[in-house]
Amino acid sequence: QSYYKSHKSINQTALMSAAAMTAAALASATANMTRNEESEDRLSKALKSTQFYYSTNHQRSQSTSSSSCHCQAIAKCEASSSSKQENDDNDNEDNNLPTYTMSQVSNYNGQLSPTNPHKRIWMSYGGFVYDVTEFIANHPGGSEKILMGAGGAIEPYWYLYRQHFASSLPLNLLSKMLIGKLHPSDQDRIDEQMENVTEQTPDPYEHEPERNSKLIVHGDTPMNAEVPRDVITERYLTPNELFYIRHHHPVPYLSEGELEEFRLEVDLTLMFPDALEKRKRAAEGGGGDDEDEEEMALPATTAVDIVRRETTDTTTSSTCSNSVVAKLSLEQIKSLPKVELVSTLQCSGNRRGGFNGLRQTSGTPWGQGAISTAKWSGARLIDVLMLAMEQVTSADDEGKNKLMGKNNNEGKGGLIETLHSLQALIDNHPELQHLRFESLDGMLASIDANKGLNPFGDVIVAYEMNGEDLPRDHGYPLRVIVPGYAAVRNVKWLKKLELAEEEAEGTWQRGLNYKILPPTVLDAKEVDLSVMPGLSEECVFSGITKVENLSHTHAPMMTMNTTSTALEEDIFDSSMSMAASFHQGGSRTTSPTPLTPGEIVLVKTSGWAYAGGGRNIVRVDVTGNNGKSWQTATITEGSNQPLRRAWAWVFWECEVPAIVCEDGVSVELACKGVDMAFNTQPESMGGMWNVRGLVNNSFYRVKHKVM
Repeated sequence: QSYYKSHKSINQTALMSAAAMTAAALASATANMTRNEESEDRLSKALKSTQFYYSTNHQRSQSTSSSSCHCQAIAKCEASSSSKQENDDNDNEDNNLPTYTMSQVSNYNGQLSPTNPHKRIWMSYGGFVYDVTEFIANHPGGSEKILMGAGGAIEPYWYLYRQHFASSLPLNLLSKMLIGKLHPSDQDRIDEQMENVTEQTPDPYEHEPERNSKLIVHGDTPMNAEVPRDVITERYLTPNELFYIRHHHPVPYLSEGELEEFRLEVDLTLMFPDALEKRKRAAEGGGGDDEDEEEMALPATTAVDIVRRETTDTTTSSTCSNSVVAKLSLEQIKSLPKVELVSTLQCSGNRRGGFNGLRQTSGTPWGQGAISTAKWSGARLIDVLMLAMEQVTSADDEGKNKLMGKNNNEGKGGLIETLHSLQALIDNHPELQHLRFESLDGMLASIDANKGLNPFGDVIVAYEMNGEDLPRDHGYPLRVIVPGYAAVRNVKWLKKLELAEEEAEGTWQRGLNYKILPPTVLDAKEVDLSVMPGLSEECVFSGITKVENLSHTHAPMMTMNTTSTALEEDIFDSSMSMAASFHQGGSRTTSPTPLTPGEIVLVKTSGWAYAGGGRNIVRVDVTGNNGKSWQTATITEGSNQPLRRAWAWVFWECEVPAIVCEDGVSVELACKGVDMAFNTQPESMGGMWNVRGLVNNSFYRVKHKVM
């Protein structure tokens, strides 16, 4: 049921070089292509409308891993040719489907009407019609986004949100919602509109930064790339060019003029009861000071309209005239006392690929490399808020002193003044519960005020990363750093701060995207997302990045059960696998003796561990016999972090006696971190599995080949 289902053939070479699609998606797309003599013309239009797949600036001259992936894709595609009979059967089924016009599809837009008494939601894609009503609540990008395409074609949206092409999952999901075919003349018009899109609108990804070829790319429009295993622990501070990348949209691009005009908006309306009341009345339709009502935007009617709207209007919130807003320049923010902070950021979906071994989840199939650490420099968030308060109350010294709780003799920006102001803030405004952030790309997120306003919470507005200006991929010109919290709360390209009573609106805070459902819940409609907290403070994680062979002994054989565990990596280190080289007493020898299942092999392993919330890692345990015994690792870096303000990972190493598996050539290792509250990692990922694939912090398990 893929987009190419109705096409006769496709240029295999062009398809193979499509950087946006993974090997799995390539195999799926090819397997679903069928021979339909009537749709050759549509193929050329479809290829033209999706020409971003094949543009040379999206092709990466890559490493051996990319070549290997390419070869695997070709092999899978060749193997898929045997499924022609199955595809022919699918063709017969398609011929029995009813045909709908786009006018009919538009009637099913989720609104109550005589034609649509049950508020069904239909959409079209690639010449087919789908009823997506039951899927709305489960859309990973949020129900608000998918509803934008209700009653229409989704090609323009997939042109922008190209993560739909990073795997076969979206097409597989659509295939279960198929209800009919779109009339060919309507699909022809859509194809023509998509052709106009590529000719009349700039590619939203044309200003993407250059990336390091070492990164493992899961999708490049938008860019999502992780750090290779052997690079993760090479340096305690991850180099900027090797820091993992997680984007939802194209990277915002500011011209020199736009950068000069850039101002960070700080909405302080909550601190001013009169202004807050006026804004609430205006929002409820009671009117404020504005005499003119804002004209409602007309719905987009063509693909070009949709693309232009989505790429030019990324602001999802607005500031009305009743708001009290300070606007701070970069120079003003940089004039505040500069602080430095070493903090680890981790994508909430890190190790999602391990979950997929149990059952498919939705999202990027990360390994363990969606984690990195940097030294961030900038101004304390509290100091930024104080500066904003001074700006909006500059004409009223009495009001300023009351609001800030200041003593005129105290020095600006010092800890005493910060604590004094914070206490006044809390006493005078108990309704202040959240700090909202808005990004230049329209993303909305928030943190609780207890974290954001606590001087020991170390939240900063950063403008430097590892001693350099923030790279565009990591938030230039400003990024909020919320140490100990999930990376999604560390909003990049910061445009606006707001003091608020409630958390941020939108899918990244209130939707399914960052909420963990129980393992048995596959449908978000079964739970009330509004009462479920979004991810904020992180738990305990660890990973293994290196394993070295040390020695082996003919010890008594022991039974090791490995059938009940799921491995993150099947064969961990093949570089030493056939050499059978071991270090014994400082000399390097080659063992001619084959290993026997149950023998003990001494290996040296190393990796990382991290706990959210500032909780120090106090121990890392490693096992080579499926948990029958554990070795305590030595913390080599990161152990000297302040108590309860340990915002960064630790590195560790450990010598482990491991039992040779039944295959006679490998051992299985597992590690777990323990934080200062003695939280540790669960043994099995089965109890942690969730449909979004978030927070896989089960034991990290690997199989390492020793012979």
